[in-house]
Amino acid sequence: YSSEGRGGGQWVTCELESKELMAICLKRVHGLDKVKLLDASFLWTEPHSKRLKVKLAVRKELFSGVVLQQQVVVEFVVKNHYCKNCHMHAAQIDWSSVVQVRQKVDHKRTFYLLEQLILKHKA
Repeated sequence: YSSEGRGGGQWVTCELESKELMAICLKRVHGLDKVKLLDASFLWTEPHSKRLKVKLAVRKELFSGVVLQQQVVVEFVVKNHYCKNCHMHAAQIDWSSVVQVRQKVDHKRTFYLLEQLILKHKA
């Protein structure tokens, strides 16, 4: 799983029906911050189906004294992806290169700009 909110896209390995996977799934449910989550559990699905079902019990107070409690089933689709390094390794492509830069001017602004770009992109 690649999480954009965790420091720029870290990959996290989770076992099926684990606490970590439940936390990731709950972060992906929109509108969950507007209700109170009472319970969350995984529902059984076929292992080869690439689907996860999570049963949520939520509660919200609509008016003074009127409470709505409901159970909702949310379905997630599992998509297999490689991280960037694993993809490069699996493709067996050499992605490294060497570049030589030359210039004939009195100032060094171009080299300073290139150096800043290299540092910025961690190249």
